[in-house]
Amino acid sequence: MRYFEFCLGENAEYIDENARIKYRDYSGQKVLDALNNYLYKTLKNGLYFFSYREEENSVLSAFSYDEKSFSYDEALDNILGILALDFQVKHLKEAPYEITMYRFMDDIMEGRRRDYVTYINKIIDSNNLWMYSYYRTLDEQDIHFNFSEMIVSEKYEADTTLYDQSFSDELKNIRNHSGSNDFEGNLVHYIISGRSKESLDDMIKTLMSELLRSGRIRSRRVEIIRDMPPDIYKISNHFEDTIENNSGGAVVFDLSEKLGHELTEYMLTAKYIESLMKKYRNECLFIFTYNMDQPGFSYYLLPQIKKYVVPVMLREGTGDRKAAVSYLKSLIHTSEYATYAGRAAEYMKQYPGNKFSQTDVLSAFEMFGPWCLNEKLHNAYKYDVKEGFILDRDENEVSSYKKLQNLIGLDLVKKQIDSIIASDVIEKERKKRKGSEYQTGTMHMVFGGNPGSAKTTVAKLFAGIAKEKGILKSGAFVMKGGMDLDGLGCVSSIREAFLAAKGGVLFIDEAYSMKSDTAVTALIQEMENRREDVIVILAGYNERMKEFMKINEGLKSRVPHWIDFPDYSADELTKIFRLMIKERGFSVTEDAVKEAHYIFEKVRHNDNFGNGRYVRNIIDQATLNQATRLMDGGRDSSEINKSELFRIEKKDIHMLEEGEKKERESGTAARELDEMVGLSSVKSVIRKATANYKLRKLCIEKGIPRDRVSMHMVFTGNPGTAKTTVARLFAEIMKDEQILSTGVFVEVGRADLVGTTVGSTAPIVKAKFKEAQGGVLFIDEAYSLVDAYTNGYGDEAINTLVQEMENHREDVIVIFAGYPEPMKEFLDRNPGMLSRIAFQIEFDDYSTGDLCEITKLMLEKKQLTITDEAMEKLQSIYENVRHNDDYGNGRFVRKVLEEAEMNLADRVMKVDESEITTELITTIDACDVPEVKRETETGRVKVGFLS
Repeated sequence: MRYFEFCLGENAEYIDENARIKYRDYSGQKVLDALNNYLYKTLKNGLYFFSYREEENSVLSAFSYDEKSFSYDEALDNILGILALDFQVKHLKEAPYEITMYRFMDDIMEGRRRDYVTYINKIIDSNNLWMYSYYRTLDEQDIHFNFSEMIVSEKYEADTTLYDQSFSDELKNIRNHSGSNDFEGNLVHYIISGRSKESLDDMIKTLMSELLRSGRIRSRRVEIIRDMPPDIYKISNHFEDTIENNSGGAVVFDLSEKLGHELTEYMLTAKYIESLMKKYRNECLFIFTYNMDQPGFSYYLLPQIKKYVVPVMLREGTGDRKAAVSYLKSLIHTSEYATYAGRAAEYMKQYPGNKFSQTDVLSAFEMFGPWCLNEKLHNAYKYDVKEGFILDRDENEVSSYKKLQNLIGLDLVKKQIDSIIASDVIEKERKKRKGSEYQTGTMHMVFGGNPGSAKTTVAKLFAGIAKEKGILKSGAFVMKGGMDLDGLGCVSSIREAFLAAKGGVLFIDEAYSMKSDTAVTALIQEMENRREDVIVILAGYNERMKEFMKINEGLKSRVPHWIDFPDYSADELTKIFRLMIKERGFSVTEDAVKEAHYIFEKVRHNDNFGNGRYVRNIIDQATLNQATRLMDGGRDSSEINKSELFRIEKKDIHMLEEGEKKERESGTAARELDEMVGLSSVKSVIRKATANYKLRKLCIEKGIPRDRVSMHMVFTGNPGTAKTTVARLFAEIMKDEQILSTGVFVEVGRADLVGTTVGSTAPIVKAKFKEAQGGVLFIDEAYSLVDAYTNGYGDEAINTLVQEMENHREDVIVIFAGYPEPMKEFLDRNPGMLSRIAFQIEFDDYSTGDLCEITKLMLEKKQLTITDEAMEKLQSIYENVRHNDDYGNGRFVRKVLEEAEMNLADRVMKVDESEITTELITTIDACDVPEVKRETETGRVKVGFLS
């Protein structure tokens, strides 16, 4: 369809007096309503007319026609013929001129408001005017893409001095082949690339004007489609109607992906557009546009269209200063500031350099108007067009730079920040003087360090400092976790994060959580594209950040700065402790400060120590301890005086594990081991091993030479013989004796040590040794590492274990645990394994007496008692089953007692409530003890309800 406005030379009164029709047959009241209805009934299908406004001596009207059915002359002659014959309207005050579909729809709505277009559903064919459904429903969701229109003028002639040679050549080619289209269709279709929407629109307008003058297109209307969602091919949204509705004109497709979607989602959309082009290539001129720096899904589509049409590729141009001034003049001549066109050269002096793109000049043109207005006011205001907009900040606040300097410690970090800021200030000055010819470096950086080392705090302050120094424009600080930017939809998430951080800092904590290639590639692309207005700070543990930076070469080349955040010293942590206490409005005794300093000195060497977070956690725990202390004895809170209420004392300060776990009192682990039932041989070996290590350490301290000896062990025995419990206590005993530094206990199995890909196992094993540093690495069922074949992942784990056992013989004790027979095969798998084992401790099965003692201890912990008859029954069961292989030892006792407790509960619930006593519900009787049956085919025993 094509749409036109024109103006009739007679008014409604004249039409009323000269009409040859009976109005009552076509209208209730108004003349123009009758006129519109009469023409609707009289005109042929595909031809529409209506009048929408009356002025003094004229009537404004519009018409449209289907180009497949009529030519322009046929359509106009048909309408004017009826107007002249039946209404005596014989001349036009204003000739028809082409308008957009939006403008045509506005005219309809104006006529409808005036009651001139009362039967709109009859007058308007919504299949040909698809915009009508949008206006009718006022539902923006009815259209799922950005749609705009342009009317091209034959008279428009742009200055071509800045255009690319390919574009200038095509304009000449169009002129040289003017009117040479001897067949139905388009000779060629176009692909235009540029750096901005403005440059693309300018080239489209210039190209279409030349095509129109040369007779290569019939319609002046250009439809432009942008922001297509990737599922456009399956949404009912008039997408194809935009093409059908512009026969003889041009349809522009911008191939950028819509915000919130990934490129890979556009595969089917590219196929869909390809099919539409194949279908309509002879009816519409197709123009495809894309941004040079972000080409969107253009490569999915453009290589395919060559199968059906001849594509001509055009691109945005660049030129020298003279060409830029000439191009700017032509733009100014078409604007309201045309009288200032002679000052284009003066205006361009504000932009340094001698190389300009169309986008550069169009961007400058956007600011020409304000510059002219300021000139009219005799430069009453300071207005530098090339100075970016910087958000305001409260000058009464302490500057971000001063806040950084006031932070405790971090001297090296502060110096590095100073150096980076100075470097970028100079870079910006170079850019200012050289213009777009100078390519600035990037300021992206890595913050590496343990938790609580102030990485996030410094990043926030850096954003403020960069704004204060004019390096960044907004000072925005956007914080994301690496996992927030990974996985499904990661490309959109990353782009939205950069958009939110425009003019500021994007801080990505634990960046190594971005594991997918797609996420990392998208991050690198945005870091390059947004290098001028977003600074990215990647943060995390040092070692993991080093590995992350290796996964893509592009990361290293785009992140020039690495700032290492060291752990705080004990003195610095104490200063932070004092500061945090003060900020909370508390006071603290000197004894409490000394206790905190002692704790910091002791724990700060632990791996992944929490630094400032640990200080905060210890203060949080101290306030809880203080509250408990103050309320001890049932005191009323109103009786507590203010000094007490806001004072932290030494007794409130306790050492924490990172999970706020209290440290076991020294000596209790050895005492707990001694109190364990049975295990006399085990206790003896542990005691001798501990004594051996202590003697060796004492000799070394007295200067007596001693060879380095291994401390690693093997624990063998059946399930339930307390191997894990003894290993855990042994770790704490070694710490209490100051042989091991932390006493940490790390328990692992095959799944924790063996990787899933070649080369991934060794790093996992080494990481576990690092986690167990200063303590015990306990490997349960170690023989599960033995594969049925050689040189598998299990062998890689065993070989690495042997190597690390040697490397960490001074600070990690490895204990292998499992059944005796399979353990022999494991120890023989690697020749170096046995030589590194200092002790092999066998855990015997418990005797019947031991099992009875364990039973009593378990019941005592649960505050339960047992009758003599029940104990005798249990003793008989233990005697019967303990000679069976793999019966469970202590685990068997626990299982039997759990079953007995359930039987007790079932028995008590059948008793009348009035008869239930404390003794009844806490005493296990013989009837509660479950029956035990031997399963002869497996050698196992079954506990529970048996038939």
